[in-house]
Amino acid sequence: MNQTYSFIEDENGVMERLCGNEALFKRLLTKFRDTYSASRTKLIFLLDAGDKEESYRLVHSIKGVSANLGIGKLYRLSIALENRMKAHEYSNIQTETEAFLVELETVITEISN
Repeated sequence: MNQTYSFIEDENGVMERLCGNEALFKRLLTKFRDTYSASRTKLIFLLDAGDKEESYRLVHSIKGVSANLGIGKLYRLSIALENRMKAHEYSNIQTETEAFLVELETVITEISN
């Protein structure tokens, strides 16, 4: 990869999935950034509104994309938050939610630079 990203944990695996296409990888990262850059506001709004289905769907989507792009820490934090949501523990997910959102913003910021 021409540009390295600190959040990518399995660069070789990602490039293998993308048949070595670095341009595609960059486009997918840009799409990730553009799609999820407002997720802090959106997730907090959904949770405050009690919209469990949509908040779960947002976290689930980010989990899937982060797995495919090799964004390991965000993927693991997504799993932790998603598991709490599956267990209907919405009243006590502040720690997981904040850790997830901080890492998401870290990834988005690095993609933007």
